[in-house]
Amino acid sequence: MNESLTAIGGRPASASTDEARAVARPAPWGFWSTLGWSVLAFGLAAAVVFGAVVWLNWRQLENMPGLEDDPWFPLQFIATSIVQVAVLTVAARLAGWPAGAYFGLVRPRGRDLAFSLTALLVLMAALEILTHLLGRASVTPFQIDSYRAAKAAGMVPLLWIAFVIAAPASEEIVFRGFVFRGWAASRLGPTGTIVLTSLVFAAAHVQYDWFGVFQTFCIGALLASLRWRTGSTTITILLHMAINFVSTAWSAIKVEGLM
Repeated sequence: MNESLTAIGGRPASASTDEARAVARPAPWGFWSTLGWSVLAFGLAAAVVFGAVVWLNWRQLENMPGLEDDPWFPLQFIATSIVQVAVLTVAARLAGWPAGAYFGLVRPRGRDLAFSLTALLVLMAALEILTHLLGRASVTPFQIDSYRAAKAAGMVPLLWIAFVIAAPASEEIVFRGFVFRGWAASRLGPTGTIVLTSLVFAAAHVQYDWFGVFQTFCIGALLASLRWRTGSTTITILLHMAINFVSTAWSAIKVEGLM
């Protein structure tokens, strides 16, 4: 592995002890095999969930709602997340690693957590200022519509679970966990991996317009950088949860007319 500065010149000195021990483990999946496993995870999850949705609605397929209007979307997302993580767990085990270690799910150090939180606050403040300068809303229409649909169906608690727990955990395990592990150890290197995973991460958020995708890229780049600096995907999961908690809370405030 190339994740220990003292071992092979690629890791920051602040890397955790558990992460530094990765050099003694088998080599992770390479660039193309990592991509292949990731595509398989996404494809299988989509096939399972889409197949279930079509089977349950086969009499009225022409009237199926869009994602933002579907009250069952949070449950579909949770199911998708479970399948994706399950597939990548198998991949990590086949590579000869404990899944948690492969994904970088290690306990963060206090100073790494404090640094990461500060960096996130700075980025979010900058993005919020840019949002207001461009005259755009802080909450996207997709978030508002999703919350409104969940409220109408009495599924707001499920939406909170999907957006604040399932989404951050699964997306970080996929992008900053599994994919980062394989690509950073390839010829792409850490810097290339930070850029490429952030581009793919942003492109995957097709529910947003160009500005939402830009914001997602910036957030993804920060999370990937922190993943490399700290050696902990646990940190990026916690930060991602904080971001989604705030955005979901803002959606609730808007829909409930509290502001």
